Amino acid sequence: MADALPPTNNNGDEEVFDEPPTFIDLNSAVEVKVDDAPAADDDDDEDAMMDDDEMAHNQNATTNNTAAADETTTSNEQPPIIDQSKATFTSHTDAIYAITSHYDAQSNTLYIVSGGGDDRAYLHLITTSNNQAQTKTISLAHPHTDSISCVALNTSYITNDVSGTTQANQIAVGSYDGSIVLYSTTDGTLLHVFEGPTDVEWARFHPKGGTVLLVGSIADGTIWMYHTPSKQCLQVFVGHEGGVTDGVFTMDGKAIVSCGQDGTVRVWAPKKGVCKHVFRLMDVNGSGGGEEEGGGGGLTCLAVGGGQDGQLAICGGEDGNAYVVHVSGKKVVATLTHFEESAATATATTANNNNTANGQGEDGMEEDEEGFVEARSVEAVGFCPGNIPGTAHWCATGGVDGVLKVWNMNVGGVGGAQLRQKCTRGADVKAGITRLRWHNSLPLVIASYTDGVVCIWDARVGTVVGTFTGHEDMINDMDVSFVDGSNAAVIVTGSDDKSVKMFEFHP
Repeated sequence: MADALPPTNNNGDEEVFDEPPTFIDLNSAVEVKVDDAPAADDDDDEDAMMDDDEMAHNQNATTNNTAAADETTTSNEQPPIIDQSKATFTSHTDAIYAITSHYDAQSNTLYIVSGGGDDRAYLHLITTSNNQAQTKTISLAHPHTDSISCVALNTSYITNDVSGTTQANQIAVGSYDGSIVLYSTTDGTLLHVFEGPTDVEWARFHPKGGTVLLVGSIADGTIWMYHTPSKQCLQVFVGHEGGVTDGVFTMDGKAIVSCGQDGTVRVWAPKKGVCKHVFRLMDVNGSGGGEEEGGGGGLTCLAVGGGQDGQLAICGGEDGNAYVVHVSGKKVVATLTHFEESAATATATTANNNNTANGQGEDGMEEDEEGFVEARSVEAVGFCPGNIPGTAHWCATGGVDGVLKVWNMNVGGVGGAQLRQKCTRGADVKAGITRLRWHNSLPLVIASYTDGVVCIWDARVGTVVGTFTGHEDMINDMDVSFVDGSNAAVIVTGSDDKSVKMFEFHP
């Protein structure tokens, strides 16, 4: 920037004050006499002066402090993040909360749908031909008035109906504005807008045909089921006493399983619309599972398809536990203690509870802000696919504590399962786990973290076999597609840094 110019008058010349300013009257000026102070003695000058040795000492101290500060600044500087992604989309203008993907081997195209805090959803396509990748982004048209909370694709579930007609490939987009919008996967054309519950939290397609859509509300505790070809609402399921945090059809499509902030897992009959069973796993006003101390705010996540009969479901809780239930058998199979409370944390928790009892803040929020109480919520769960030899009864849990745990439910242990592996990235890494997915043909777990990193863990030995970086902020959602005929995995992530990234993992 150029140096500031001196004030100028209207003629452009510099102002020169040859005469006193007009607001001073020289005739009324008053002369003020000031007594001269006596000259200071030489001794006073010597006392006021700093001797050479003291001055040199202070100068050296200042130099050393400056050098130490420079060294501290240098050591605190973070190394640049290496972007290992194969593709990046930056269409969003706010954090991305929802991601889903599907790889179509016939067209060699990866379909990605993303939604975020900018109230927008996008369809991204990556098509590879002759070893050249072409990308395309389509803005999905519906004008949402609140954040996009969930997105879903039915492509993986499409089969021919009884008439032999192939069903349409569709995208479902849910928002906190209460709308559920259907689009064509082919070109992003808007097909229909459903009226639904308040604050849609999640959406899932039926695994047999992909023509039935299930959505749940975090606000009014209801679950809605739609038939997409006829554009009709088939059922509304009512029973949860709080928000429904997750839900899904069982693998055979004969039942619906949901979990909620009320600490329950509920099993529903899709055709009749009635609740068949309630697993009361957490007392949200007290202890987890009715026994463990330090309970809290309900169930957070859900996965189904475990066990030899595919009837096991697992859910994570904010109390630091994961719960495994048998859906058709109506039995709690295991309580997995994911969060391990240290002695220091136990002491702080006791103090926090005492402070709460003494009126020092509900739930000890003041202590939480100071870091006295460790976060314990289980945010991601999943079953190992049954086709992987020797791992049919394994499952995994991931928490905000950054720990990934692998469990064997075929071997009884504390809580009904044996802890096989405890996977951590190191004591200096404070990032929590946001999502996890099992590889479809290898004993590997893919996990995303709050520091923007994706790690692939060998579940047999608990070691990292792959790490991907590129995001500059927390990964909120992750999906994984697999290439038929190979072990390659295509990992798609959405982050607080407003970007969608695609990574390729080749074992």
